[in-house]
Amino acid sequence: MKSETFVSVVLVVNNQTDALINYLSELSPYLNEHYSDYEIVIIDQRSTDGIENKLAQPLSQYQSIRHIRLSQVVTDDVALAAGIENAIGDFIVHLNIETDQCSMIEALVESGKAGSDIVICTTGKVTTSAYRLLRKWSNYLLRSIGYTLPENSTGSLCLSRRAVNAITETGRFYCKLHMKMANTGYSLQSFPCDDYVSNVHHKSVFNGIKETLHHMIFNSTKPLRWMSSLGVIGSLMAMLFSCYSLIVHFINDEVAPGWTTTILFMSFMFALLFTMMSFFGEYIARLLNDRSDHKEYNVIYEKNSSVMLDENRSNVLFSSTNETQNLSQTGRDR
Repeated sequence: MKSETFVSVVLVVNNQTDALINYLSELSPYLNEHYSDYEIVIIDQRSTDGIENKLAQPLSQYQSIRHIRLSQVVTDDVALAAGIENAIGDFIVHLNIETDQCSMIEALVESGKAGSDIVICTTGKVTTSAYRLLRKWSNYLLRSIGYTLPENSTGSLCLSRRAVNAITETGRFYCKLHMKMANTGYSLQSFPCDDYVSNVHHKSVFNGIKETLHHMIFNSTKPLRWMSSLGVIGSLMAMLFSCYSLIVHFINDEVAPGWTTTILFMSFMFALLFTMMSFFGEYIARLLNDRSDHKEYNVIYEKNSSVMLDENRSNVLFSSTNETQNLSQTGRDR
């Protein structure tokens, strides 16, 4: 029996059209077999591999596909945010077309129905020995900025409708998507997905450092305030050094003429410079925290499947109660 839960599957692609078409040939029949209502939201980061022409055939063959083409290449966070914002399902599942099996969808949705509004996929297959050593320090830095999502995340996830609403209603969620997920207040669960990952992707130390810096810089203003604190410390050290030069001048009569004056002047200027930088950093942090309505992406167009929906399929519940328990309370099937 098909589930009446409305599932939205978000796929972010960038010059992966051939892999996408192969994935759709498995994904669409799978969703049609397991769910009465579903949609496949493709976020296209302005691919240049002929995706417009190549997707014409799948759009005329499979139901409920939405091809949303962005005007430019954006970060993975912003692309995922675009998919989440445009999806309309009770549960939104984000998958990687190169690694994730379609059977992961049902497992993620069932975890969501069990009461976990945010389900994050994790795997032990994605790390090398060097990466494991780096991970300990990386986790410490991420925890320091309030990043509480599970370790070894693959990027695949499942969000309930109320979790999506909480994320998208908090201003500029595009730049701080993962922090918004961690701070929604809803239950969060890690989902070991080793059994659902086809291709193993090893993370290098370089990629680990890059990913850590990305999450720190784009999900929090604390690193900027840390730099501001360093500016204050630098100004204090400059003043201490100026005091040291005065003491040396009074104790040692053999100090070169003009040395003390030069040191005092340079110390004062550096202290003033560091103090100004600290204030500038604080104001920039406040500007970054400004909740404006500016979007980080633009949509060129959206194309939809031209296939008529199955006559037995409708986005309507035929009874006010549902035998399937859904602790996440997504809105339709309570």
